[in-house]
Amino acid sequence: MPLILLEHIYKQYETERVQVEALHDVSLAVRRGEFLAIVGRSGSGKSTLMNIIGCLDTPTDGRYILDERDVSRLSDKALSQVRAQCIGFVFQKFHLMPELTALENVELPLVYRGLSSAKRRRLAADSLKRVGLEERMHHRPSELSGGQQQRVAIARAIAAHPPLILADEPTGNLDSASGETVMHLLKELHAEGHTVVLITHDRAVASAAERVIRLRDGRLTEEQEKEQHI
Repeated sequence: MPLILLEHIYKQYETERVQVEALHDVSLAVRRGEFLAIVGRSGSGKSTLMNIIGCLDTPTDGRYILDERDVSRLSDKALSQVRAQCIGFVFQKFHLMPELTALENVELPLVYRGLSSAKRRRLAADSLKRVGLEERMHHRPSELSGGQQQRVAIARAIAAHPPLILADEPTGNLDSASGETVMHLLKELHAEGHTVVLITHDRAVASAAERVIRLRDGRLTEEQEKEQHI
């Protein structure tokens, strides 16, 4: 079974005067170990789709199966548990705690998994080593470059070995060199077997993925899978 299975997903928002349909009949399957990019302009529905895939929101209609569990109608509390167990997030704005060191930032989500302090510290240190920041573990975000902060965010996302890494515009706040480093790291993680879903408006960034899906006006309009050369 796919890691992600979306079946006829609709998402509607009510305003004072009008009902807005952000997603219209979206169906999608993502294989375990796949690297998928979802591309769309502002207003296309990609952020809404990301929120549903990331269990930050639920669909108005349709079914979402994540890691063989139907999460379509779960409570906020249950969704937070699913996020902690199944999803590692990488955001455009890093979302690091400024008063914490890199190591403490990576440890923080592990608290919600009920792990001992010693195990949290070991997993966080191993994760920071994986992204090449073993020498910067005890530095705070203000002492790190933008690219280093994003690598801390990636370390935080992978520390608990979740089945899904969800990256939302991960290069959006970075210069080109730092952005290339981050994308190289995501490709390495995919090569190691991680499932990566990348949300971006940038087709050049999306080209790192195996498969590209485009959204327009809340609908899937195109799928492109790279040719596999033997």
